[in-house]
Amino acid sequence: MSASCPEGVHGQSAASPSAGSGASDDTAQAQALAQAVGDEEFNAAYSDIFGTVIDGYTPGRVALCVTDVARGRLLARAAKRAHPAVDLNRLDILACRYSERTLQTAVRRLMAHSGPTIAGFPVYQIGPATDHSGIQLQTSQAGSASAALHRYLTSQLGGIAFTVVKGEQAVG
Repeated sequence: MSASCPEGVHGQSAASPSAGSGASDDTAQAQALAQAVGDEEFNAAYSDIFGTVIDGYTPGRVALCVTDVARGRLLARAAKRAHPAVDLNRLDILACRYSERTLQTAVRRLMAHSGPTIAGFPVYQIGPATDHSGIQLQTSQAGSASAALHRYLTSQLGGIAFTVVKGEQAVG
């Protein structure tokens, strides 16, 4: 069994720009690799397996989280062909439960029918869990404890795992 996508870190589809030129060579190489691999998210051949790219979850390394590790290796080779200078030795290909496309489609479908509330509870934030193990919904304290909200999500998400947590309403 392969390692799983790490929890508690933020994935990104592309490397974040470095703040100034102070980035170390390791950091710059990891960012270039994250960008190259992240570009493959939009490649139709891999969009069904692509979860997320995590730059710097370990210094100088990049995690590619995919639903199929074998096809993830093919994705990495495609990134290398498109960007020959990247160093695939810095890449860890890890398993995740759902692709970004699957989770975003489920979120859009759920929100299209619900608007800013779901089952009468406010939606503060909703999207893929950072490790792509399902969907995370942030709502009020009452919503996070609501059995009715959990039942509704179970009925609407077609088997996709989810967590409901207390969040804070955005200011602004």
